[in-house]
Amino acid sequence: MIIDIQRTVIKTQLRRFLTLIGFIVLATLVILSGNFIEKFLGLSNFQWVLIVGGIYLLTIILEAFLELNYIYFSDEDNLIILRYFSMSVFNQRKNSIEIPKSVYSRYELKKSLFGVKTKIILYQRLKDKDVKYRGVSITGLNKNEIKVLTKTLDRYK
Repeated sequence: MIIDIQRTVIKTQLRRFLTLIGFIVLATLVILSGNFIEKFLGLSNFQWVLIVGGIYLLTIILEAFLELNYIYFSDEDNLIILRYFSMSVFNQRKNSIEIPKSVYSRYELKKSLFGVKTKIILYQRLKDKDVKYRGVSITGLNKNEIKVLTKTLDRYK
């Protein structure tokens, strides 16, 4: 079973790119228009630039708080593989968790930010103790993908 959320990554990057393009176009129009167009929909050009720039900045900050990750999950062969990297502008480190099915113990879901942000913590048995891996944000997965992921992991408990 493989879970790969490339579509979510593409949507996020496209939204980020279009907002940036909108900001650049609007800022360029304000600079070039000078005093030709003073108000548009009741707001000055400078106010529009601030609004679009603020939206872009809020989008980046929200994504950083949600810790949106590109997730690749596979349980093929004898390994449980969870690869992830942050979609945040601030962190581009790639990570991978690979656990042999024979030592996989359990998982735990933790919710934060009023239930909006979800992390999964994987455990493996090591010398009669459960050792946990660092939590991985799975906020980028939809509910169906989370359900499939948890059902798959439940099979190996």
